[in-house]
Amino acid sequence: MGYKFMSKNKRKKYYAIKEGKGVKNIIVRSWAECAKLVLGYNSVYKSFLTEEEALSYLNKVDVEKVKDQTKKGIERKKIRKETTRSLNVRLDKKLYDEFVSKCNKIGLSKEQIITSMIKEWIE
Repeated sequence: MGYKFMSKNKRKKYYAIKEGKGVKNIIVRSWAECAKLVLGYNSVYKSFLTEEEALSYLNKVDVEKVKDQTKKGIERKKIRKETTRSLNVRLDKKLYDEFVSKCNKIGLSKEQIITSMIKEWIE
């Protein structure tokens, strides 16, 4: 008995490109075509499952607002990267699952708990 592996979403997407390399307000049906028009350029685009959603996006999206939000996001990410450090630790699966369960019960994220524990430990 063989297994067929299918992609998560077999339906073709609609890629709405508000602004790309030499194009504005177009919809394409493949990532390959979209990539040629948006990668390496300060593009504004988004994928959708229906053509209606893609058309609605093209009619509503504010290019300058999207570009401003993107710029602010990049700046926040840069500051975060400069001012914080990542801590990667491997834990026993059972210990990890118990930790996540306890975090969920008290309504705090793993990051909040670990940060709090480290602060308490170094003081």
